[in-house]
Amino acid sequence: MVVYALQGANDKRQLWDQISRIITSFLGECIIMGDFNEVQDESERLGHLDLVDIDLGGPRFTWSDKWGSKFSKLDRFLVTEGIMGYFPHLTGLVLEKKIPDYPPILLLEHRVDYGPTSFRLFHSWFLMDRFDEVVWESWLNPDLGTVWNSTNRDQLSNKKKNVQEILEFIDRRLMIDDGSPDLREQRVSLLKEMSDLDHSS
Repeated sequence: MVVYALQGANDKRQLWDQISRIITSFLGECIIMGDFNEVQDESERLGHLDLVDIDLGGPRFTWSDKWGSKFSKLDRFLVTEGIMGYFPHLTGLVLEKKIPDYPPILLLEHRVDYGPTSFRLFHSWFLMDRFDEVVWESWLNPDLGTVWNSTNRDQLSNKKKNVQEILEFIDRRLMIDDGSPDLREQRVSLLKEMSDLDHSS
């Protein structure tokens, strides 16, 4: 989604309302880019929509007036959290300005390879049943951890499948009519649950 925000406070509010409607009605991930015409912190809105503000490298500012006396960082890449699951090293790079006002900005995944990881730990594991017990038992019997991991991976896969089926049903209902507020709220909750499940795999 490409954004060019207008100056007025009311216009900005309408823009965020429209972005919110699009994201909550869309089954999938989103990348939003453009000039949001805002410098102040938007963390509350971003958090409500589960959006991540991608760090920008390169020049500090993305806009200047034609006299070069005023500078701002207006351009941004915002992505849904699921995108970060697919591309965890996503970054933006402000390139050299060739025309007045705006430099081009490149979105890329920049990964530095430090070699093999000797140990891997996911925070979501701490929430799984019997995690502490399995760690202790697998320390004594190394083959046990593999069975536990396989079992939990299957349970996670089944949960994701169930949530996906419910989401598809709700989407079909919403295509026929707008649905009740409860149904739309349930959809948003299920999308969040799906995102959490994606991050725990």
